[in-house]
Amino acid sequence: MNAKSLFQVVAAAILATACSPEPPLYFGPPSQAVFRPPLEALFSRVDASAINSDAFAKRTPLPGQRGYLQTIRFINDGLKYIDPFAEFFISPDGQMCFRGLVNRQLLEFENYQNYWCMYPAFVNNVEELENNITNVNSVRLWCILEAPQCARRVGWPNYLDESPWIGNSIAAQTRPSKEQRAALEHLIYLMGGNVRSVQASIR
Repeated sequence: MNAKSLFQVVAAAILATACSPEPPLYFGPPSQAVFRPPLEALFSRVDASAINSDAFAKRTPLPGQRGYLQTIRFINDGLKYIDPFAEFFISPDGQMCFRGLVNRQLLEFENYQNYWCMYPAFVNNVEELENNITNVNSVRLWCILEAPQCARRVGWPNYLDESPWIGNSIAAQTRPSKEQRAALEHLIYLMGGNVRSVQASIR
């Protein structure tokens, strides 16, 4: 087998892994990865019971408001409405995590192996972003000034995506964006955080 053929086989295997129709859940590795990154041990599959643990619910909901798990499901459903492989959950260490078209615009570079996560105590405000071109609105969670790069991308290297691994915010496409912004603010409250500035609705 010559070098060109070997390169084509390796490239095809990597693309097959990246384009898998069933993305892994909760920091799990690709099912048939050809190359194992050196940080593999850090991202082994976690126990599903550790996800969305109610141990992180520090406050009770106000009258007429959703409970902790109901709010998480509502946010997750809003992301999946736009992208069926998108995901929102609370990680085992209490971070709010998003998967899908998060902090990027290029669908062809998304392999669903990464999550963007942020601790609720580090959220300054949640902003609703209107997109008049695609009509798919977003929400953006901004970091507090005291933790300016609090957003972290966690997961497997995507060599097609050269965006940084840390950021000052997390933006995710969702619907309905106004209600999703309010749900995120409510979840931050339930988890003991305090949104420091509340955005007026753009509608």
